[in-house]
Amino acid sequence: MSPHILLVEGRKTGRRSWAPTLVEKGYGVTKAHTRREAFLLLEQTLPDLVIVDGRHLRFDPYRFSRSLRADGYQVPVLLIVPTDWEVERGSGVNVHLREPFTARKLLNRIGRLLPTIGENVLRVGDLVLDVQQRTVSRGMVNHRLTPKQARLLEVFMRHPGQVLTRRFLMEQVWETDFVGDTRTLEVHIHWLRKAIEDDPSHPVFLTTVRRVGYRFTVPSEATTGKKEKE
Repeated sequence: MSPHILLVEGRKTGRRSWAPTLVEKGYGVTKAHTRREAFLLLEQTLPDLVIVDGRHLRFDPYRFSRSLRADGYQVPVLLIVPTDWEVERGSGVNVHLREPFTARKLLNRIGRLLPTIGENVLRVGDLVLDVQQRTVSRGMVNHRLTPKQARLLEVFMRHPGQVLTRRFLMEQVWETDFVGDTRTLEVHIHWLRKAIEDDPSHPVFLTTVRRVGYRFTVPSEATTGKKEKE
């Protein structure tokens, strides 16, 4: 499964769109041209990265980014700005890329924002999941997982910072959209926390979003100030 990018760009971008470069590199790309389209696609596609191309947009990209954060989206945001733009700090944008730049520079910036994915290994911060061997390690501590536990953790690690609904998790791991009884999911969350948390009863990496689902927080961004007990 290749990383998915939501590319927000103006309708007049035309041949200057970065979409062909991203697709050629192997990324999945969905394009949005308006603020409304972008928020709708954020909900539907759960992208790993949002690239906002400031050229030709008919809305303020900084206001868009602030709204995105206010709504709880923690997906990384890369903003492309024209040469004469003044960069606005504190808007929720992770990386600014000022024109002119090469395709290589864009791809390098993207690589730093996405989880490191090898053929069989997924790494987010200091957490490493070997998908084939079904083992997870953090520092010197290793745990072997069941197939469902490994698949569940893989889904979380491919969507760091994003709120994943119970329905989405059931579809991805158990291939069902039935959420009338989520005890199976809750049990698997419990076992994952025992494998990756210092204190499973006060999770930092894998937290509950009440009445919605769960969020896997990138370890380097994890704080102890906002803990929710399962």
